[in-house]
Amino acid sequence: MIKHATFVAEHVYDLPPVEVFSAWADPAVKARWSSGPADWSPRLDVDFRVGGLERYHSTPVGGPAHTIEARYLDIVPSKRIVYSYDVLLDQVRSLVSLATVEFVRDGPGTRLVQTEQVAFFTAEETAPFEQHMRDVLKSLAEELR
Repeated sequence: MIKHATFVAEHVYDLPPVEVFSAWADPAVKARWSSGPADWSPRLDVDFRVGGLERYHSTPVGGPAHTIEARYLDIVPSKRIVYSYDVLLDQVRSLVSLATVEFVRDGPGTRLVQTEQVAFFTAEETAPFEQHMRDVLKSLAEELR
C-alpha cells in the first residue's frame, strides 16, 4: 500500500534571497551542502534549468546504495524552485516526491520554505525523511556562514 504524506521544513537565513537561491543554483556549492557524509562516496551531477536533471548516487558504509534522480519543473530565480524526484535504495524505488522551495524575504534575510508531497512505496517510517529535510537545511545554513 502506498503511504502519502506532506512535509514542510522552514529555516531563516541571514542572507538575502539571491544569495540563498544561488547556493541551490551553483552545482559546486550545492554539492558541498547537500551530498551527505564524505564516507558515503557521494556523486552529484546537476543541470540546474527547467527540464534539467539532477542525479545523486552514494553508498553508505553498511547500507543500501542511494540513487536519486530529480527533474526541475519550474525555476524563478530568488523566488522558487519546483522539482520532482524519486529515491531508489539498492535499485528498489522507495519513494517519489514533488518538492517546492520558496525563498521569501524576511527582514534583511530569507525564510526558506520547503514543502514535499511524498508517496512512500515501502514500509519505512516517515520520521527519518522529515528529519533529513531539516538536517539538509541546517547544512545549507553552515555552508552560508
